Amino acid sequence: MLHILKDIPIAITAAEAVKQLKVAEDEDVALVTELFDAAKACARPKAMYREAFVEDISGDNVRINGFAYDSGVLAMNMKNVHRVFAYVCTCGVEVDEWSKSVYDYMTMLWVDLIKQMFVAEANVFLRDHIKDVFQFEKLSAINPGSGNVENWPISQQATLFEMIGGVKDGIGVSLTDSFLMVPLKSTSGLLFPSDTDFVNCALCSRKNCVGRRAAFDGELYRKAFKEGVGL
Repeated sequence: MLHILKDIPIAITAAEAVKQLKVAEDEDVALVTELFDAAKACARPKAMYREAFVEDISGDNVRINGFAYDSGVLAMNMKNVHRVFAYVCTCGVEVDEWSKSVYDYMTMLWVDLIKQMFVAEANVFLRDHIKDVFQFEKLSAINPGSGNVENWPISQQATLFEMIGGVKDGIGVSLTDSFLMVPLKSTSGLLFPSDTDFVNCALCSRKNCVGRRAAFDGELYRKAFKEGVGL
């Protein structure tokens, strides 16, 4: 079943945004506050998800709702999972369109990070919604194109979008020829019930990543890919 969440509230405040952006100068604080207020006024974060079922796992191949995926990491995580939630979250086309009027480099950077905050809010809202509706205590996520390229190839984003169905019409998110999402500040993947908090970052060996949310786990990497890691 397909679900669309459009009335997602933005809980973060301008003061919290200023703190996250580590802005200190009074002039910069005033500018970031002004940008945040303008962005928030037009932002409409959205999420869309489809309840789906794991039908078969053979080696690195996973079939979900009749769609085939090829990923050792996905196969590893789906071993004891029956039901998943394929999703897309976005900051929204409204604030993305507004942000195109910003041209100064530093201002563009701040606006980009503000949009990232909005999509993060959509992700939290979606998780809480699914936990509440389906009575799960804990959800983990896996995302195509996140971390090392072999984890779950970004090209399979197209299959994920096809499986969800109507993503552009539903929440305005489309894919480029290189499988990137537009608006760029959007996320996609599978949410699934799990006893552990799986994070893609645990299988990413990239160093000095500003978006890292968990330490690289070499043992888990070897389990997923059945090989050593030369770091």
